[in-house]
Amino acid sequence: MHVLQVTPYFPPTWAYGGIPRIVDGLSRALVIAGHRVTVLTTDALDAEGRTGLALDRDHHGVRVLTARNVSNRAAYRHQLFLPRGVDEVLAKIGETVDVVHLHGHRHLLNNAAVIWAKARGVPYVLTANGTLLRHERKVGLKWMWDTFVCGDIPKHAARLIAVSAADVARHRSAGVDVDRIVRIPNGLDLGEFESLPSRGQFRKSHGLGAGPVVTYLGRVSPRKGVEHLVAAFADGALGSAQLVVAGNDMGAMSRAKGQGHGSNVHFVGLVEGVQRLALLADTDVLVYPSADEVFGLVPFEGLLCGAPVVVADDCGCGELIAEAGAGLLVRYGDVGGLQARIRTLLDDREAAAAMVARGRRYVTEQLGFETIAQQHVAVYQAVRG
Repeated sequence: MHVLQVTPYFPPTWAYGGIPRIVDGLSRALVIAGHRVTVLTTDALDAEGRTGLALDRDHHGVRVLTARNVSNRAAYRHQLFLPRGVDEVLAKIGETVDVVHLHGHRHLLNNAAVIWAKARGVPYVLTANGTLLRHERKVGLKWMWDTFVCGDIPKHAARLIAVSAADVARHRSAGVDVDRIVRIPNGLDLGEFESLPSRGQFRKSHGLGAGPVVTYLGRVSPRKGVEHLVAAFADGALGSAQLVVAGNDMGAMSRAKGQGHGSNVHFVGLVEGVQRLALLADTDVLVYPSADEVFGLVPFEGLLCGAPVVVADDCGCGELIAEAGAGLLVRYGDVGGLQARIRTLLDDREAAAAMVARGRRYVTEQLGFETIAQQHVAVYQAVRG
């Protein structure tokens, strides 16, 4: 089977969050399973630059075709991807694609791919990964975009893949028929966590001292709740614990920094590769205080690195964390609740270790990309007819 994956950002675009990791891991797992995969993407990298990679390249057996964005600033600051020459890029694929898989909603790469697919009678599926509904920012602009640009794309998808029960509910509220929704959780590359940096490396390089390390890892956007986590550390409420906020600014960093924090709060920016793993390996409690999140990979990555987790009950991964008995849930915005749960995990290390063990077992059995790829193949085969 030949699958065309469509995503506006693909590794090494770690500044764009989880979707690049998800598409990368799924694509490589499909190739390992014997399928042919082509990725259609853009040259977006981060706030400052573009990937600069070959426009037609091999990535672990996955063919990656890249269209250049008109404006890198528009892509990063406004999620407005304006790819040049997409038709010419698509022409390189040929006529052998069996199914098109769109990742994310409201980007012009999807429009071009859907037109291309319809002209050839190729079905497409959509994993919106939290972007189906209009929320958080620029709701009016999103309404205009849906009305005049891409509103028909979800309507005509052969299947819409929801990544959690919460995401299924969002699809239903958007008017999607239940028989077109398939629930498949996001996956993780388990091999990435087989050999972790030794503990203490990140702590030493950032001068974090001897106190416990509490971590937030991810993009700092308005709905991530980082300002509530920072507030939980005010006035030494958590003793010698050090808070590390690791992530790129998506419009909420100034609000988080404006909480009047002390020397026990450290904003370290985006961390990648080995540094990311080193941070997770040094983390005593990982907190994911986000609202309106349909999944969230970071808590599961933390568990694989040995970190117990506190997760907001309004995010999709919270339902899986609860199902696995792998962490503590907290109401979004509840500063006192955050403090209490962080203290619980820091004070009762035996209970925390038991949660981590259950979480690791759950992730290994349920969320590895080999398992997730098999579930996607079943969807692809079903829509091929």
